[in-house]
Amino acid sequence: MPAAKRSQSLRWLMARALLAAGVPLRLHSAEREAFERDVLPYFARSPEFRRVLFVGCDWYTKVYERLFRGKEYATIEIDAARRSFGAKRHIVGSLADLGGHIRPGELDLILCNGVFGWGLDSRDEASRAFAACAAALRSGGVLVLGWDDVAEHRPFEPTSLPELQRLQPWAFPPVGSARLAVGHHLFDFFVKPTA
Repeated sequence: MPAAKRSQSLRWLMARALLAAGVPLRLHSAEREAFERDVLPYFARSPEFRRVLFVGCDWYTKVYERLFRGKEYATIEIDAARRSFGAKRHIVGSLADLGGHIRPGELDLILCNGVFGWGLDSRDEASRAFAACAAALRSGGVLVLGWDDVAEHRPFEPTSLPELQRLQPWAFPPVGSARLAVGHHLFDFFVKPTA
């Protein structure tokens, strides 16, 4: 086993043990802290966002399920080895294949942070993924896309995709804007137009 894979396996093993012991683990970065301080609590408190999908799981995302207690919270992650970091309702699969797991209009909110440019890299797969998100959202449902605006993690400008342009920018109430910038990390907020 390569050293990098062995190191990752050890981190996951330690994280699983700490999570099982009830230790809430967090990743400390400015963008992650803004996500946890400003974005997640707003949606967790808002009663109109009851059916939630969180995209991408790792040891530091497991605590998010607690924030959404009392809501229908699900996770999706393509890597089956990360299943233990997902919610009770967890989907192992690609976001591009979301339609095979979620009915059209079923979701109020999709949180997709740190996935684009970190695995969701091809234009074709991103197009299919965001088309699937748009189909899964109800009218008035919101997609939050968090991404790094740096060359090595920006395979292309995601907002240039026709699938995202079919959604409307949504002014996130805590900041009054459809974009929240935290250094090089951007949170873009979209809403599915009402029919």
